[in-house]
Order: sequence, then C-alpha cells, then structure tokens
Amino acid sequence: MKKHFLVFALILFLIFIFRLPSLFEPFWYGDEGIFAAVANNLNQGGVLYRDSWDNKPPMIYLTYAAIFKFFGVSMFWLRLAAAIVVLTTAAVIYEIGQKMLSKKRALLATFTFGFLTSLRLIEGNLALTEILMILPITLAILMAILRKFDYVSLFFAGFLFAVASLYKQVGALETGALGIYIFLISKNFGQFFTKGLVLTAGFAVPFLAFIAYFAPKNLVGEYIFAAYTYYRIYFGESPKYTFLINLLKFLPIMAAVAWGAYQKARKKVQLLNLLLLWAAFSALGSFFSGRTYGHYLIQTIPAISLILASINLKFKFKKNVLIFGLFFLAPLLILTKVLFFDFLTSGPLNQFGYWGNFLAYSLGKKGLDNYNDYFDKNVNSIMALADFFATRGDVQPTAYIWGDYPWLYAISDLKNPVRYVTSFHVFGVGGGRSEVAKALTLRPPKYIIKPASSIGYFNELERLLVVKYRLFAKIESADVYIKEPE
Repeated sequence: MKKHFLVFALILFLIFIFRLPSLFEPFWYGDEGIFAAVANNLNQGGVLYRDSWDNKPPMIYLTYAAIFKFFGVSMFWLRLAAAIVVLTTAAVIYEIGQKMLSKKRALLATFTFGFLTSLRLIEGNLALTEILMILPITLAILMAILRKFDYVSLFFAGFLFAVASLYKQVGALETGALGIYIFLISKNFGQFFTKGLVLTAGFAVPFLAFIAYFAPKNLVGEYIFAAYTYYRIYFGESPKYTFLINLLKFLPIMAAVAWGAYQKARKKVQLLNLLLLWAAFSALGSFFSGRTYGHYLIQTIPAISLILASINLKFKFKKNVLIFGLFFLAPLLILTKVLFFDFLTSGPLNQFGYWGNFLAYSLGKKGLDNYNDYFDKNVNSIMALADFFATRGDVQPTAYIWGDYPWLYAISDLKNPVRYVTSFHVFGVGGGRSEVAKALTLRPPKYIIKPASSIGYFNELERLLVVKYRLFAKIESADVYIKEPE
C-alpha cells in the first residue's frame, strides 16, 4: 500500500515537471491575453460585458481576475494555478479509476491524463478554458459515483457541470452523459424523472446566480449574446465535408447509448457505460464547432485516459463488441484526422524544441529576446511597450490599442476607454466600429497604440489620430500616439 501511494506521488511530481517550463513562458498567447485584459478591467472596477467584452462565459475572467488580484499580473502564478488544477484533476481521475477499474489501472489513467494534458502539442501548457473546466467535470462524475447517484450527488454534479459550462459552453455536454446513465440504471421512469429533475436543478443554480447579477445592470442580453449567441459564428468556419463531420460528431453518442440500452436489456449496466457516454459527449464538445484548435481536444482527455487504462490486452473478439467499436471509435479517429491533422503535425512547435528553448534559456545559452521570439515575435514589442509605460510613471494611463496586443492592458494596467481589447472583436461584433469611434471621441485616451498589423482598416480611428493626436514614439514595430492638449 505504501509503495502504491509512493508511485501515485511520483506520478503527480512527474506531471508537475512536465508543466514546469510553462511557468516561465512570456506573455504571448492571444486568448490568454484577452482573458487577462478583461480580468484587469474587472479589477479596475469594470463590469463584465459592459466595460470589457469577450465571447466567453464569465468564469474564465473571474478566475484570471482573482489570480491577478492576489498575486499580480504574473505568468508564473497564472500557469501555477493551471498546474494545480491539472494535478487536482489527476487526483480525481485516480479516484474514479479506483472505483471503475483497479488501483494499478487508476495509476495508469492518472499518468496518461497528466502526460497528455501537459503536452504543447494540444496546447495543454496554456491556462485556457478547457484546462480549467475539466476539474469540475471530473469532480461531478466522481461525486455521483461515490454516492451511488443519490439526490445529493446529482444536485452537486449538476452544479459542477454548470460551472464547467461557465468556463466554456460545451462543458455542459457531459451533463447529458450522466443523465442518460441515470436512465440506464433507474428502476422505473418515475425514479429517472425525479433524479433528472434534481440534476437539472443543480445545473440551473449557477446560471440563475449570474442572471441575478446581470439583470439589475440591464446586461442579461449582453451576457447571452457574448457567452452563447456569438458562438454561432464558429459554425460558419467549419472546413469542407461539413455534412459528414456533423454526422460523425454524434455517431459515438449514438453507439454509446445503443450499447447502454443493450446492456440495460440484459440487466448488465456497468460504470463502464458511464465512461463510454462521458467519452462520447466530451468528444462532441471537442468537435462541436468544427474549428481546429489543439486545446479543444483537452476536453476528451479525462475520459480517454480512463478508457485507455481499461483496455484488456486479452480482449476476446465478439461480433457485438466489434460493431460497437466500429461506430464508437471510427468517427473519433476520422474527425481527428479531418479536423486536427494539420494542427497536430505542423501547428504547434514540437515538444523537444519547446524543452530545448527552456533549457537553453535556463542555462544561459540563449538570451531573453531569443527565448521570447520562440513563442511569438510580438512578445518583445509588448514588453518594450510595457517598459515605455513604466518609465512614463502614469497611474492607470488611459490607452487604446488598435491591434492584437491585449496582454499590454494587463501588464501595464492600462485603462481602456472602450470595451473591446483586440481589433478583431471590433470587426466581429455588429456595430463595433461605430461604438468604438463614439467612445474614443467622447472619452479620448491619453495614448493610442497602433502595432504594425491589425485586423482591417479603421477609417474613423485614422481621422481621430489626425485631428487630436500626434505620433509620440515608435516602440519596436508599434506607433505610440499621444493626445494633443486641448
């Protein structure tokens, strides 16, 4: 027993080592920068969706804001929080593995999960919504299993699924997996209906809390648009073979449901059925929008790790099992090939290069500028601008960035006169340009920053620069304009 827990501790330690380089990355990734900029606005007293806007549910911004509030704007603390979430999730998966499989297989599932979620290949090194939402999802599954799917566990499972979906919308999908499993194990429809109602009630509580917060501020419509309605534009960006992709998304769920119904008819429903449903619904979440970002795959890792650990090498081939496997596994493999093949082969820089960059910098064989350039060529420009504001000595200087440098808002504690923190949101939201032009005219910031590249030409901004601003400095590739005195 002591040796077993030493192995478990060693696995957690290895997971931390896998993630160690992420603690020392520069401020580079765009989505993290947007979350940071919005969070910084919240810490300045702003109201979400009114004073700072992004197309995600609220929890990611609240999480970033809390980290920055207590520890300052720091990549180390942000990524350490992500590492703690991953380690905690790994421990939860270990507990699920013990209940579903065995202690040895639980260790294998834990290691598999920790290794896969720490790979840069699927952007597991980043503090994104997917990494943060898998903890409440796995906790929900564990609680339901430990308490044998009683009313208390189902209420809190629903609550936790809702929290996950308040990080990313598709975090709600695993609720369906638990709901269907409840149906499979229920003795009659009345029991299923009651338990389903309890699960739904738990799910509703977090949403009602946010509605209660936004309603007095007349922001319910803005909340729904930003967090949910805006999401529909993703579907228009799916690649070719759209019909085939949409069909394949649901085949694993259909296969898992059919297999569960078959087992129910035989009165042999097991926790493995829940695991299969969980994997199928999490895969739907990964493939849902048709977009091909590697971090979307993170949602599948908890269930996939447990499935891999459950494989019996002495498997006996049976016709019904093979048919199920065909409809369950084949769509997952095809979708990964169609949607993620280019990303997985050439999207992120390779893991060996990532570690090589970290070790070269740590050992003094590579300078900071070269280390930063490995991640993104804009990093050094952002840091030079941060140094510029630090030397100016302004307290919360008002500034607007027409470009894609959202990290600068958080690093330099800039006060943004508009609610958009990146130029592509201005063009992505209807009426965005007129809204920004009006805000900049009524509340002109002290500085306007124009990086070398931005999304589209903003005619109203160009006119404002001519009338009210002058070019003050050129920092790296960015032009810094300062407001002329009245």
